[in-house]
Amino acid sequence: MTTPNDPYNQGGQPQQPGGYPQQPGGYPPSAPPLNESELRAPARPKSVDTAYMLWLVAAGIGIISNLISFLTAEEIARETLEAAGLPATSVEPSYGGTVFSLILTVVWILVVMQMRKGANWARILLTVLGGLAVIGNLLSLLLIGILFSIGFLGVLQALFVVVSLVAIIGAIVFMFKSDSNYYFKAS
Repeated sequence: MTTPNDPYNQGGQPQQPGGYPQQPGGYPPSAPPLNESELRAPARPKSVDTAYMLWLVAAGIGIISNLISFLTAEEIARETLEAAGLPATSVEPSYGGTVFSLILTVVWILVVMQMRKGANWARILLTVLGGLAVIGNLLSLLLIGILFSIGFLGVLQALFVVVSLVAIIGAIVFMFKSDSNYYFKAS
């Protein structure tokens, strides 16, 4: 077994197989305490802060674009009906989608804040929602002719679609850089 001169046997305690001192109740010794660097959360990298800012830019553009769509909804509905060859005598635009989009933007901002804190679930959710937003923005670009035909506000909406598309793609890329991956795994 062990000898009294065994450097691992402190105080002449009975030994378990493998040379560890026997603990009360037959349990192996506890793990050493964590040092200060292991207890601190990892520092947030610049790529996560950049993704955070890009998400906020995209959300801000979404809010402004939704407010503009309140003003242009009737004109867009009229232009769409005329482009389809239907009479546009009395147009009643739907504002439900715009209100729903504003509510989703508020939830989106809350998820972005969780992503900045290191929540990996928020990063995954933002990636899925961002992918859907990219598809939606690409589909919106199909209506660019209608947006340009309604004047300045339509051109502004088209510009917002392009800027939002770039911001969302950039945010997704920055969330998955190597230093960001380490941050989300360590958080």
